[in-house]
Amino acid sequence: MSAAPYYSDDHVTLYHGDALDVMDDLGESSVDTLVTDPPYFLPAAHYSVRSGSFRSLSDLSMLEHFFRSTFTKAARVLRPTGTGYVFCDGQSYPAFYAVGYSVFHRLRPLVWDKQTSINGYDWRHQHELIMYVTMPEAPRTPTGDGDVLRERAVAINDREHLAQKPVNLLVRLIDKTSPSDGVVLDPFAGSGSTLVAAASAGRKAIGIEREERYCEIIANRLAQGVLDFSAVAS
Repeated sequence: MSAAPYYSDDHVTLYHGDALDVMDDLGESSVDTLVTDPPYFLPAAHYSVRSGSFRSLSDLSMLEHFFRSTFTKAARVLRPTGTGYVFCDGQSYPAFYAVGYSVFHRLRPLVWDKQTSINGYDWRHQHELIMYVTMPEAPRTPTGDGDVLRERAVAINDREHLAQKPVNLLVRLIDKTSPSDGVVLDPFAGSGSTLVAAASAGRKAIGIEREERYCEIIANRLAQGVLDFSAVAS
């Protein structure tokens, strides 16, 4: 690596920097599992102030360009047997799928039922999607689980990051398809829940986070030690 780790222990190595730049420094076919929650924004804020604006799928081109680079770099570092879980929502999934289709071997959506809905009107938001991807030589699990995963979301007041995911859910994903001695990568580490989950599940983990304040939060979480979530394995 060209940059020194921001934090490192027996299980986790954390880098402070841009995900695309740091992934360039990771070894080819060096990661078993990608688990990440990228910033899946939609570049359409101007529609809210221009009621007569024409909308087109081409408006997603900015999102497509960024994630084509992200997925291509992630596929380079994943082993031929690798798998990945990319969190998104119903609006960003089409763009994710369109890009991922040409990069990964297989793709399918999983539904995370948060078991609680946020305030709003009409149909209140209660789920997120997870794009599950595999590389060409990824083994198939003989017995499968349902593609709806029920796990209560982290309470708003308990979050250290706006999009913080429950560690239990991430452990389930990692245990499902990552080898017991595998390496997990999260290039958008946020508050570090994926890294905590990977260490709790006995895997090695590499995290990348652009915001230093979140790197500090991650380092503090990891320095406090991790829990044994082995009983959560699916």
